[in-house]
Amino acid sequence: MRNKVNVMAGTPVDTRMGADYLHTKDPSLEIVPYNVSPDPMTQTVWQYGSDESKRERMVEVFDGLQAQGIQDYFIYCNSLAGAFDFDSFAIERGVRIVTPLQVYRNLAHRYTCIAFNAANLLSAYSIDKVLKEANLDLDVIGMGHLAIVKDIEAGYSPEEIIERQGLVQLADFFKASGAQAWILGCTHFPYVKEALEKRIDLPIIDPADEMYELLIQDMRK
Repeated sequence: MRNKVNVMAGTPVDTRMGADYLHTKDPSLEIVPYNVSPDPMTQTVWQYGSDESKRERMVEVFDGLQAQGIQDYFIYCNSLAGAFDFDSFAIERGVRIVTPLQVYRNLAHRYTCIAFNAANLLSAYSIDKVLKEANLDLDVIGMGHLAIVKDIEAGYSPEEIIERQGLVQLADFFKASGAQAWILGCTHFPYVKEALEKRIDLPIIDPADEMYELLIQDMRK
């Protein structure tokens, strides 16, 4: 079984979250973290750049990581996953890359109406596209919500963020619009999940657990 895995995300904060998550799930994993950008705004600007510039950066990053013998990659960032075609890149590079978008393809068949919030509208578009390609009959309610990311990076508590960003009211809107569940479409957002679940009755979905299962099932082969 392979045990070396890269955790890649947009900023140092969500990269650390992803690394901590995997270490908690499986302490035997040798985790190599890599953040693409130093902060949310720099990452957002990069994501909205040209396909050529994003590809050049990813080639450079993966050249360095593959030189360390890494075959398995855990993209712990929805917006990063939506900004670059990691599925095709994995085939090209001969590596295994797990992203949240792969989980959403499976989720699309479990509901008739689902809501999500993402870090930005580029990420929201990618999540909506994946869900609708998997199930054209699925009703999808989505939005971009970078302010939550900024609050998390600034160190606000989950309770403060829930109030600052109106997340209880957002849940009420999602539920009133027919949503059966709420996808946390940014890997920063699980930071508020536990506190938010105490205040709303709409089921909240964090894709990380299914991402982990996708990662491990391949590493065990």
